[in-house]
Amino acid sequence: MSEWAEAGTKVVAEKATTRLPEVLAVPSPSENADYTRITSQLKRLHADLLRMEQEGKLSNATDNPGLIGDYLGKLRLNVNMLFAFINQYVDLENDLIKELNEKRQGIYEQRLSEPKGTPSAADTHSKAMTRVDEASLKMVQNRITQIKNEYERYNGICMYLQSRLKEFNTERIMG
Repeated sequence: MSEWAEAGTKVVAEKATTRLPEVLAVPSPSENADYTRITSQLKRLHADLLRMEQEGKLSNATDNPGLIGDYLGKLRLNVNMLFAFINQYVDLENDLIKELNEKRQGIYEQRLSEPKGTPSAADTHSKAMTRVDEASLKMVQNRITQIKNEYERYNGICMYLQSRLKEFNTERIMG
């Protein structure tokens, strides 16, 4: 029975969190080998497209519209793989939001049970005591944004290539 703790005590408030301190140990996307491989492939394809544009091969692609289609396909297949990483961090974010709020609730209840404990003071104290945990949660949210930015970067290139393909199809139909 020595393991039992009364609700609202400091012991309960400390046990409310399990994973928040571990967020710092979660690798950033750039430290993940699969993520690095995917983004390296996307960067290489982008560099190839820029080189071809400078050489005038993209503007004269009416002779070989399949070239644009090939690059579009390679880019799409790779860029869509980024969603798996976004989903992993979203799952982590959901878990951390729940744990942060459970920890805050424990601190809130503990502070509220003290003499002269007011809801306002308890709320302020629970937020102040979980600032580091909130920063860890924000780190995960920033990682999600980072991956989304990479997706949007290459998705924009895909949209450009798609518009070029439509342009060439229109020319063939009209010509």
